[in-house]
Amino acid sequence: MFCSFKKICVQWGYWATPRLETDYPCMTKAIPLPVDIVSYRVSPIDERLALKIDECLCVMKKVNPELYELFVATYAYRCPVFDVKDANNHITKGILTRFSVSKTEYYAQLKAAEIALEMMLYKDRTIMMA
Repeated sequence: MFCSFKKICVQWGYWATPRLETDYPCMTKAIPLPVDIVSYRVSPIDERLALKIDECLCVMKKVNPELYELFVATYAYRCPVFDVKDANNHITKGILTRFSVSKTEYYAQLKAAEIALEMMLYKDRTIMMA
């Protein structure tokens, strides 16, 4: 069955979320997870593929840390693109504000990160264009 690469990125994000900043899954309520982690589930990603994506992201982080940060903020942290207000009128900064990019730049950079990652995965190479 054909699966889009964007879907694989989303699956990786859900797989990676409890592992942020640690090698082990989150087991404590002290570490906040994105709100939608409970309300929305995606089909699980194959563990080998997820680990291969992690390996490729380590290369991306060394070569182009900005693309890496944008990719992780989008898929693992699931940050909103635009600023949002909660019920108490507290503003959560969106990706555009956090990274000081326009909407067009954001989507272009995210696409570049996805293409670089896909190339590394499917060509089985750890070479990334900067």
